[in-house]
Amino acid sequence: MYNLTEFTEVIHRYIEVFDRLIPLEQKKLDVVKQNRVSQLEEIGSKEQAEALAMRGLEQKREKAQEALGFQGLSFQEILEKLPAEQKQAMKELFNELAERVRVFQELADNSRTIMEVNLHAINKMIAEQKQGKGQTYSEDGSVKQREIHFTDTRI
Repeated sequence: MYNLTEFTEVIHRYIEVFDRLIPLEQKKLDVVKQNRVSQLEEIGSKEQAEALAMRGLEQKREKAQEALGFQGLSFQEILEKLPAEQKQAMKELFNELAERVRVFQELADNSRTIMEVNLHAINKMIAEQKQGKGQTYSEDGSVKQREIHFTDTRI
């Protein structure tokens, strides 16, 4: 039988990090859907802090796995090495973590897709502006006619 206390503690802490990241990613998705770009910076700084926490956990996980003789093994490979009385509890813990990762990844993919679509639209508008096809807007939101400057004409 293995002493899995330290290793399971690290996995629980991973789950806690994802429990904080999932609402952040959901908020990011909502902000991106509503084109509130100014709020992305705040979310990004919180995500960076969680990424640092994740890096620290990764080092602890590696040390805990090494102490157990499981260095370099995947979670599935670790399960195969555990005795039956420890296997089920670890499997449930790994499944809980896997579900958190899946939810987070799904939200992150959705956010990324919406941001890419928005970026494409912005790039298209910029290209149209450069070609003189786009419209500009005044401060009150009304459409402003593009002013032709003598330097805009070709000789």
